[in-house]
Amino acid sequence: MRKIITFAICLAALVGAAPAGAQQYRVIVNAANTTTTLSKEDLARVYLKKMSTWKNGGSVTVVDQAPKSPVRAAFSMAVLGRDVPTMKNYWQQSLFSGRGVPPLEQPTEAQVVAFVAANPGAIGYVSSEAQLPEGVKTVTVTQ
Repeated sequence: MRKIITFAICLAALVGAAPAGAQQYRVIVNAANTTTTLSKEDLARVYLKKMSTWKNGGSVTVVDQAPKSPVRAAFSMAVLGRDVPTMKNYWQQSLFSGRGVPPLEQPTEAQVVAFVAANPGAIGYVSSEAQLPEGVKTVTVTQ
């Protein structure tokens, strides 16, 4: 009987688990943006503000989710290779040394989507399950 209960618990845990390597976020841009793919390296450069123009010459406007967002934590580790507190420190040092300002933060995922929809050069990220309205499209991120 113990084996059956243990098996049932393990099975229940596996059913609810995300597959290994499952992406917890997707990158979005304004629908008017001609960009359809970005390499992970270029995406990191965008979020570190080392790449400030799109290939069509338009300005990039970067938007981040709230610091406590689990999507932001996943994005920061996957794309930037750093956790959120480390990135906050990076931006504080950049700000105080005059090298750059951090990305604009939006408190909710819905506000990230609305910001991207309203700004032609904007880029953001949302959970992989987020519903996207017209005016926003997903960008494919390649290795």
